[in-house]
Amino acid sequence: MTFNYGTIPTNEILINPYERAKRLQVASNFNMDEFDKCFEKLKVVVDCKYLGVKVPVKRLGGSSLDCGFGEFESEKLLKNLKDCNEAFVFCVTLGIGVDRLLNKLKTISPVEYFITDSLSSALAEGAMDKAEKIIKGETLTRPRFSPGFGDFGIELQPRILELLNAPRLLGMTVNKSYLMLPMKSVTAVMGII
Repeated sequence: MTFNYGTIPTNEILINPYERAKRLQVASNFNMDEFDKCFEKLKVVVDCKYLGVKVPVKRLGGSSLDCGFGEFESEKLLKNLKDCNEAFVFCVTLGIGVDRLLNKLKTISPVEYFITDSLSSALAEGAMDKAEKIIKGETLTRPRFSPGFGDFGIELQPRILELLNAPRLLGMTVNKSYLMLPMKSVTAVMGII
C-alpha cells in the first residue's frame, strides 16, 4: 500500500467564508478585530499534516462494504461510492498545538476560546479541501464522506486510523467516545470514479 503523506503550510489553507460564518454563527460578511487576533494566535500553533491511501471498494451484499478498514454497514456511503471500485481513505490533523491553545483559552477567555475553536474547525475543513486536492490530483472522485455523516458511524474512526497508520505517522488517536485527538482532525473516504 502506498501512502500519500505530507505537511500543509498554514498559509496554503483557505477557509471558506461560509464555513467560517457557520462556525462562528455570524453573517458571512461580519468581521471584528477579535477574529483576526485569534486567527493570528492560531496560525502560530498549527502543524497541519495529511495522510492518504488508495484502497479497493468491496461490496459485500446489502449495505455492507469494505474500504480497506474491515467490513461495516452504511447505505449512505454505499450510495456515495456507486460505481466506484476504488477509493481514497485519508485524514488531516491541525496538530496537538491547537489542542493546547484551546485548553489554555478555555480557562482564561471564553470569548477567545469560542472564536479560536470555531476558526480552527473551519481551518480543519480548509485543510481537508487542500489535502483532497493533493491526494486525488487529476483523478475524478465523488464528494468525500466522513464518519459521523449519515449512517457512516464514528465508531469506525479507530479502524480508519489504523489502516492509515495515523497513530504512528501523525500522532492521531481516538478516545473512548470515538473523538479524535488532536481534536481538530478529520477522516474521510472519497470514491474514485
